[in-house]
Amino acid sequence: MIEEVIAAAAATLTGAMATDVWQFARDGVLNLFGRHGDSSAALTRARLDKDVAAIEAVGSGHREVVRAQLLPRWQTRLEDLLEEFPDARQELDEWAARVQKQLPQAQVSWVQNNIAHGQGMVIGVQNGTVNLHQTRTASPATADALGDKTDDVS
Repeated sequence: MIEEVIAAAAATLTGAMATDVWQFARDGVLNLFGRHGDSSAALTRARLDKDVAAIEAVGSGHREVVRAQLLPRWQTRLEDLLEEFPDARQELDEWAARVQKQLPQAQVSWVQNNIAHGQGMVIGVQNGTVNLHQTRTASPATADALGDKTDDVS
């Protein structure tokens, strides 16, 4: 469950960057990271400002690509925050919900995590796009015949 909170919050944060909701979203994140003290809040502020500048620097058609690149960084930072301050989880979840309500529908990001173990197959559907990820494991003798590979179909 905590992974979903972190994923949703990171997606909300990057989705809010360079939008009309940004100041509200930024202030909430700075309050959360302020638990580490003023130096952490200043570092977070600088990171946020740098990331927003990167999004604003590209054309509108490329902003989602930059947001997608920033997403894992913010997931890690939020995960670290909650590891140190587990009591901030509810506040982070509530912040994400408030920001999501204010975002334009096109900026609301959806995160879906699917994990297959062993010889599993994962089929994920998000907004009508089917993504198939399948890994086959074979003995060395049959690997060449099967073409042991990962198939990606979008």
